[in-house]
Amino acid sequence: MNKYSAVLFFCLSILGVQLAVADANVIRYPRPSAKTDSHFDYIHELLTEALSFSANKYQLLPSHAQMQQGRAVHEMKNGTGEVDLLWSMSTDEREKSLIAIKIPIDKGLLGWRIPLVRSEQKNLFKDVKTLHDMHAYSAGQELDWPDVKVLESNGLTVATANSYEALFSMLEAGRFDYFPRSILEIWKEQELHAGKKLFISPDIALHYPAAYYFFVAPNKRQFADDLNNGLEMMIRNGQFEKIFLKYHQTSIQKAGLKHRTILELRNPFLNPASMPLSRSELWFKP
Repeated sequence: MNKYSAVLFFCLSILGVQLAVADANVIRYPRPSAKTDSHFDYIHELLTEALSFSANKYQLLPSHAQMQQGRAVHEMKNGTGEVDLLWSMSTDEREKSLIAIKIPIDKGLLGWRIPLVRSEQKNLFKDVKTLHDMHAYSAGQELDWPDVKVLESNGLTVATANSYEALFSMLEAGRFDYFPRSILEIWKEQELHAGKKLFISPDIALHYPAAYYFFVAPNKRQFADDLNNGLEMMIRNGQFEKIFLKYHQTSIQKAGLKHRTILELRNPFLNPASMPLSRSELWFKP
């Protein structure tokens, strides 16, 4: 091959890559406001595996701007193209306005919460036995998370912040007493914020019915169908469970839920009748 042929081959190769990308359907997800999304590696592997079953090709890209959940839901409802895909806790309201892929990618574990507290208050919940006991303490949450209304509807006091990262500084400063985090998140978050000397409470866990779904913009029905079909294939061939345990088995073991006082909360913002509760293989049981 002479140098002119080599240059032509290189140019055609680059063009081929560009055309392959152009042929793919671009699907955008919210660019996270957090420094590190503790779920992203797991989510990315699930999406990659699920979409591998589809004859349609998709390119997953973050939104142009950082985006909180409330803004992402708004963009999806209005079909702006800025966001097509979101993964979040479900509410009845979100299920009415977006396409919910009703396979709980967390197996319900986002509803199992352990308090993150300041190190000097590591025994804060040692004597807590009932939900009423928790009324004396304040929790921290991001302003537009569904958990805010869930906690408040159970009589708990909630302090809010405009960003996820700010909550760790607020906890460190004593602006609230505890930051309830899921057992899938809390260990990594403590590690990432080690300089703030935060402690994982060993005594209690909060639990409320929750489902962490993929949500798709209403104008992306084909993508929603392909994603749903791919996830169902993964459940049948065992890949879903394999990937779930790869990322979360250690956290589940560390949580030691059987050795904690479990405080049950209601979730009036998610109708149990809408959840696939009859499919036991989709849900975690402690």
